[in-house]
Amino acid sequence: QAWRTNLRIWSRRWFPHQPGALVMAMSPALAGAVTSWWEQGRSAASWWLVVCWLLCYCVQFSAARWMKSHGARRWLTQPVAYCVVLCVVGLPFVLMHPDILVWAPAMALLAAVSFIAAWRREERSLWANAAAVCASCLMAALTFHYGCAGAADDIPGMSGKGLLLSCAFGMVQFGSVLFVKTMIRERGSKRYLAVSWAWHVGALLLAAFEGDAALVALGAALLSRAVAVPIVSMRHTVRPLHTGLVEFAASMLTFVLIVVAAI
Repeated sequence: QAWRTNLRIWSRRWFPHQPGALVMAMSPALAGAVTSWWEQGRSAASWWLVVCWLLCYCVQFSAARWMKSHGARRWLTQPVAYCVVLCVVGLPFVLMHPDILVWAPAMALLAAVSFIAAWRREERSLWANAAAVCASCLMAALTFHYGCAGAADDIPGMSGKGLLLSCAFGMVQFGSVLFVKTMIRERGSKRYLAVSWAWHVGALLLAAFEGDAALVALGAALLSRAVAVPIVSMRHTVRPLHTGLVEFAASMLTFVLIVVAAI
């Protein structure tokens, strides 16, 4: 029994304990890699970048936890260790693809926003969530770019299909942020509910304007979820676990249908 407790404590210290957040962070990058493989398909750089992004996520979550503790020494080992591993894995990628550094200022700014939110213990705020969504969705365009052998964009990730991936994930993920808030932290807030519904309607209209059946189906499904589940929660208890399961299913559906739309 003791070793199980120790293992649980150790894993909680070293690994992300919010699987939903991890899925949201990684799915755009994976979608870009999968789409590039389908398109031109023979560069391993996109998958290398996916691994680098996973390590960036580990650095972010562990450093944010250290920031939230206002510098407690017991939380310092993890971000330092993850930074070392990220340097070992990521520096060779940067040396081979130095053009990715054009995005370094934007990513540094988004990381700074995340760390400020953690220091202020406002990591669940809308502005902190928006920064996280921007960072994760940008990776779809980047992994697509580096997965396409010989991609010649003036700025990495600025190809039409890469931008489609990033924008589609951005619309969906920020909508997910709004939906979750209507179910947990802002439950009962008519203002948040109205904003969530308006955002999802806008996403559906954009999908219809794009004219892709997969995106329209995705928009309709997510709008139905954003409307129906909060209404159900007004009469029946919907636990955070259930909301998480709904969002996990929505994330899987999003990944599949956005990739289908892109290919």
